[in-house]
Order: sequence, then C-alpha cells, then structure tokens
Amino acid sequence: MLAAVMIVEGVLRIPDSEGHYDTGWGLYQALNKNCRLHLLSHTWTEQDIALWLQKRHITGHQSYLHAPEPGPVGRLEALQRVRAWRIGALVIESDPACAAAELAAGWNTALVTPAFQGPRQPSASPAVIRPWDHLAVAVERQHEIRLTPHTPEHQ
Repeated sequence: MLAAVMIVEGVLRIPDSEGHYDTGWGLYQALNKNCRLHLLSHTWTEQDIALWLQKRHITGHQSYLHAPEPGPVGRLEALQRVRAWRIGALVIESDPACAAAELAAGWNTALVTPAFQGPRQPSASPAVIRPWDHLAVAVERQHEIRLTPHTPEHQ
C-alpha cells in the first residue's frame, strides 16, 4: 500500500491560521482512503495538531511527524524518520524550495499550491490589507451598535 506524507501548513491548514483549505481537506480524505497517510508540521506540537484535527473531525491518518525547524533542512530531517520505516512515500508539499530539496534527496514529491488564499480573489483584493486588530475592533464596534437601543437620547 502506498504511503504519503502530507505537509500540514500550506496543504491542509492555512498558515498562521486556524482555518483549512478545502482542496487540502479533499486531498486528505482521498489519500486517507487509499494509502497510509502521515502528517508533518513544523509549527505545532503533536498535541496542538491533534486538537486542531479533532475539532474538524479529521481522523484516520497513521501518524504525526514534527519537523524540528521550518524549511528544507527541517523537512528532510523529519522525512528521514519515514525512510527509517523502510517505506516509500509520496510527499505532498506546499513549499517549492522544500519540494526541490525533497526531490534532490530522492523523495517522490507533489507540489500543491492553493489557487487563492484569502476571502477574495487576488484581483479583487485591496492594495493594502487591513490589520487583524483593526478588523476585530470594527466587528466589536458593529456589535455594540446593534446592541445599543436606538432612542432619541442615545443619538
């Protein structure tokens, strides 16, 4: 049976976010049905990723690998553990530099890059992205306005 190692950040999980990519989720489901799937992350510990996966009812993968550092060196070090299991594996990668290093090290690698990474298509995005704190303040202010009674003395 084929084995696959899916990089969590950039394939399954949106980097620096709690969200997931729908494409990554579909790929996870398809691979999980047809091969031994292992997840690899450099950002979260095994407990953190287990909680994130449990919240989304993402189950069934074989194991979780933690890369000691971001980038090609950390990925290759984590993948050495898979190689020690004496199984061949397809690496599902989101970082072109890491994919190049994995290919050079003899790994079968598929590069997956999301077509769009935000609430809008890139052509419709504003030139300047609003910081998250400003968005949170705006949402809180809108919530306060909705809860404020609209009587003449409040206007």
